[in-house]
Amino acid sequence: MEANPSQFPTLRTRLALTLIVLAAIFSAGVSSILYVNFRQELRENLRRRLENIAALAGLQQDGDAFVKVQSQDDEYFRKIHETNLKIKTSEPDLRFVYTMRKDPQGIYFVVDAGLPGEPLISAFGERYEEPSQTLVDNFDTMTGTIVESDFYTDEYGTFLSAYTPILTSDGQQAGVLGVDITADTVLAQERQYLTRLIFIFLGTLPFLIVAGFFSANYLAKPIVVLRNAADRIAEGDYTFKIVDLPPTRELAELAVDFNFMSARLNDLINELENRVAERTERLSRRTSQFRAASYIARQTAELQDIDRILSSVVNLVTDQFGFYHTGIFLMNEAGDEVILVAASSEGGRQMLAKGHSLRVGAQGIVGYVAAQKKPRIALDVGTDAVFFNNPDLPMTRSEVALPLMVRNKVLGVLDIQSDQPQAFSAEEIDVLQTLADQVAVAIENTRLLEESQTALSQIEALTAVRTREAWSRKIQQGSFSYTYTPLGIRAGKASEETDGALKVPITLRGQKIGTILLARKGDAPWSEMDMELINEVAYQAALALDNVRLVEEATQRAWQEQTVGELAARFSQSMDIDSLLQTAARELGRMADVAEVSVFIGQNPGQETERRRVRQ
Repeated sequence: MEANPSQFPTLRTRLALTLIVLAAIFSAGVSSILYVNFRQELRENLRRRLENIAALAGLQQDGDAFVKVQSQDDEYFRKIHETNLKIKTSEPDLRFVYTMRKDPQGIYFVVDAGLPGEPLISAFGERYEEPSQTLVDNFDTMTGTIVESDFYTDEYGTFLSAYTPILTSDGQQAGVLGVDITADTVLAQERQYLTRLIFIFLGTLPFLIVAGFFSANYLAKPIVVLRNAADRIAEGDYTFKIVDLPPTRELAELAVDFNFMSARLNDLINELENRVAERTERLSRRTSQFRAASYIARQTAELQDIDRILSSVVNLVTDQFGFYHTGIFLMNEAGDEVILVAASSEGGRQMLAKGHSLRVGAQGIVGYVAAQKKPRIALDVGTDAVFFNNPDLPMTRSEVALPLMVRNKVLGVLDIQSDQPQAFSAEEIDVLQTLADQVAVAIENTRLLEESQTALSQIEALTAVRTREAWSRKIQQGSFSYTYTPLGIRAGKASEETDGALKVPITLRGQKIGTILLARKGDAPWSEMDMELINEVAYQAALALDNVRLVEEATQRAWQEQTVGELAARFSQSMDIDSLLQTAARELGRMADVAEVSVFIGQNPGQETERRRVRQ
């Protein structure tokens, strides 16, 4: 059943009630604190006042006369009674002023000051039946005035009492003087103050109620604006925006969020039909797996060292897919074993340290996959006959092995193990096989790159050697030097002793093949731009010189091949040995700088069987 919002109180009402209750509680709390403080202060002032009265009354006592009181009719009794009655009448709040002694039977009254006919006045020798514990504990040891900590109730009523010792002229304690103030006086003041506080509290309640409603209306107004905006959005008006932001940070942020939400909803509604089909758990899981595989592929594609690739793959597969163990086996050169080269688990690293390997086609799921070139999955290793029990991986419950293949050639096996049974689905196998293919390509590309880099290094080294040899032969044929002067270009070796001359080597593939020597008029320094230009000219000159040398060598080889071809054609026209040898000697004699050509038939020139010689 759909809830009806109208059955709940409005926000203004709840805020008003909350504020009123809080204000009332606060006001009551303040009043209580004031009352408690007043009560404590009133009683403390009363205790101090009573202490002062008792101390002054004690000073007025005649201890020597007090000791001599033996009955209510003797003169010492009347003297002390007269003194204490004056003390009592001087303080209107005093209820009793009395003196006491103590014998083995307990405390008894000696002189209780009172007017004739006054009730509750104790006679001489009357026992104090219910003395306070404070009086009992301190009666014999009292050295100064003491006051009860709070009101005390005995058979005479409830009083606040103070006691002071009565001393003789020689300093001996003769008894104790007690003064009482009735509780009614204090309680009346406390009730009067409490009544006043209650009237003040009740008088402020209407003001609190009015202020609560005004405050609630002020606080609820921005929220009502937000509620109206939410209603507009709920009705489908996704273009609605709150223009006037509330003057409170949180509410202003909420208003901005409402505006952003409406804009987002407007965009999402337009794309809703295209995204409905994508909201399934299966597709989300598959997307996550492909994303993880893509991430692993990107990470491995950035690496060029095969060991780092393998280590990165096993760790990323374990981290991204959450498996118990991931290992990579590579095929040995003989193709009869796969060797563990990378592992992510602690047990796998122990296997690496022991040089773990499996025979192809003979041991475990990995060996089976390496031989059959197709994936193999064991959803429950306890029931799979091919599974090879490994003590280093005791928690394995399911396993999948995937071949690493390039152009139908098995490079190795990707082995993944889980500590959960039935951990691999058909969709996961497809994703993992795609990942295995990418890993295989990365491994093969890395190998090819390493081979290419090795071959390139060898070619570069061989090229550098041959370049050095070729230019060594070229320089042996004669050095080349040209000098530019204001009179023009002249051939011949230039002097390298020119003062201030700049020497720039002409370098080709790390080999120096010449030098550019520059001298300037005056002492002007060479600028950085000049140096860049000269170095670039030297570099381009080196390339151009080497190109000319290569063209000359190519032309020379072409001429040699042409000459050999022509000689072969003439040789084929000769019908006997003499004419053939003569033709050979004659054609060779036409070569440049050849003075004499001899052609011998035999093992060596010293043991010839026949010789033909033609001089040029």
